[in-house]
Parts: sequence; C-alpha cells; structure tokens
Amino acid sequence: MPTSDKVEATVAHGPVTIEGHGTFHHRLHSRVRSYDVDRQGIVHNAIYLYWLEAARIEYFRDIGVPIDRASFVTKHRFVVAKTSIEYAAAAQFDDPYTVFTRVSFVKNSSFGFEHVICHENGTILAIASSVLVHLNPASHKPDRIPDSYRTLINEFEGLG
Repeated sequence: MPTSDKVEATVAHGPVTIEGHGTFHHRLHSRVRSYDVDRQGIVHNAIYLYWLEAARIEYFRDIGVPIDRASFVTKHRFVVAKTSIEYAAAAQFDDPYTVFTRVSFVKNSSFGFEHVICHENGTILAIASSVLVHLNPASHKPDRIPDSYRTLINEFEGLG
C-alpha cells in the first residue's frame, strides 16, 4: 500500500510472507524523504534506526497499547538494548518502502523485534533485529514484562 505525497506513513496489518524470512503481521509504509538521504543520494545508514523505531511504535499501537507523550517515560518503559542491521540494497529519495515487523521472542524482561525493510518493487533494503528491555518506571531496573503485553503480542502474532 504505497503512501501518497500528503501522507507521511500508513500502517497495515494481516499476515504477509516474505520468502526466506517468514510471516509478518505488521507493516509500516512510507517513502524516502529528502532529509533521509546523504551526499551520495542514498538513505544514510543511521536513518534506518528511525524507521525501525517508527515501526515499533506503530506496532505497539496496532496491538492495542495506548501511546501518548508519557508512554515511554512512566507507563511502558521499554529501552532498546541491542539493534543489528544488515544492509542489502540502497534506497534513494522518494522510493516507497515498507517496514515489516514482528515480535520473535518474549522472555522475562526482554523481547525481540525482527524487521525486513523492502522497496515497493520487492527488493529487500535491510534486515534488522532489536532487543528491548522492560524497565520498572520507578527503579529504572529490568522488570518482568506484564502478562497483558504478552497476551496482546501472542494474540496479534497468532501465537495465543
């Protein structure tokens, strides 16, 4: 689902299988903006981190976690502990792309995201994974992920 020139990004959900990467239930569609590209005319490698963050936030919204200004400070205290990105092809200004997102594991206080970023033509631009840790908002120490989150993730991913 490509985005128009007037829409920054759109979200879709439902199972989509990417050959060699499995099934994803969440998609964030957007297009490369002028501020995403470097002097070489391609998307700067650090920009992909912003795209992944946007996809994770929209994933949380899509599964039913209410998101507002205080969400990641006082309510849903998740921090990125690790991110790995393998760049496969370069994207250029105005290219439409989709970030496919899924949660691949949930442990005691951490869970993992997997992402595949594809050009609208099907070319894989990047493959990424991230580990997020749930922190207690008062102590700022790792804390068990609430069962309510586990249920939302399992239901969305079709695991429950």
